[in-house]
Amino acid sequence: MDFSLEETLPVDPRKVDRVASPVTKAWDLAYLRFGKPDLNEQAAFFRDFGFVIAEQTDDRLYVRGAGPSPYFIVVEKAPKAAYLGLGVEMKNHEDLEALAANDKLTIDTADGPGGGERVRLTDPNGFTVDAVFNRTLQAEQAMRKAQALNTPEEKVRINQGQRAPLTPPDIARLGHVAVMTPDFETSMEWYKSRLGLISTDVLCLDDGTPALAFNRFDRGEHPADHHSIVLGTYPVKGYEHSAFEVHDLDAVGLGQQVLRQKGHKHEWGIGRHILGSQVFDYWSDQDGFKFEHYADGDVYTSDYETGYHPLSTQGLYQWGQDFPTTFTKPHLSLGFILETLHNLRTIPNFTFKKVKLMMAMMGRKARPWL
Repeated sequence: MDFSLEETLPVDPRKVDRVASPVTKAWDLAYLRFGKPDLNEQAAFFRDFGFVIAEQTDDRLYVRGAGPSPYFIVVEKAPKAAYLGLGVEMKNHEDLEALAANDKLTIDTADGPGGGERVRLTDPNGFTVDAVFNRTLQAEQAMRKAQALNTPEEKVRINQGQRAPLTPPDIARLGHVAVMTPDFETSMEWYKSRLGLISTDVLCLDDGTPALAFNRFDRGEHPADHHSIVLGTYPVKGYEHSAFEVHDLDAVGLGQQVLRQKGHKHEWGIGRHILGSQVFDYWSDQDGFKFEHYADGDVYTSDYETGYHPLSTQGLYQWGQDFPTTFTKPHLSLGFILETLHNLRTIPNFTFKKVKLMMAMMGRKARPWL
């Protein structure tokens, strides 16, 4: 038995080609935007997760990691919890000008810590996508170094124990966000044509239709994370999860201990993904929004070609805690059902056939070797 995901598709996949001349090539994820009714409650979860409060007012909460980024998440006071959008870092001012001209928008002054300039786009799902440039980096905070590991071949610790502190882990980076949409094809084209995203791995249905893509930034010869913006087909639009890099496997494990001790809801982990290879651990906040600690993820240059795989739980992980069926199970509220029916009637690419194929493939056993 091959201890990896099933690689064969029943038919040839429909290729997800790169856009030859995108408007820009974004460099990195900058931040995420949420609306929440209780900023103090949100701040308490974020502190336990490992974030530092960068700034808090009556209607805004900004949280950062230990590195120089001004903030990784902004939460705006709102009557209902919601994902609002994301921000991406651009390499130069010309990128802002190109995006503004392409969508007939203006370049504004960015709010929040770090300032800078911003073009606020709106993606096909109605979520904002801020292109930001020239934000002022902040002073880095003290971070512990990654643990030195003894291996059978090399012992780097002599007369020295291995004890990481039982504290929330230092958050080093905003790694990725996963956004779900009923109109996968239109969303993919929008993000690739404006931000130059390229797909590292694409998961397809049995008929070869792409249904979920792990997309990375095109940094040329400079390695980029296996995925920074994941787009996946789903009956309704929305946030699935976001992930934040910590230093090492101990940080993932000790982060779990702290969040468990604080009484937060555990979703899934610890385990190791197959696509992207991250050692992961998922938690949810008081509103059910999932946040992931991860370490040891893959990086790729632009030379790496897109891989195609079947859409199934087999691509999710190689080892770890069993995949909980509740992890991707929708909350079948009246609103969910009505929005799903509306999307089936109005979005040509979202069909009953596609939903049926997705349900069949996601029902396959995650680890067939067990």
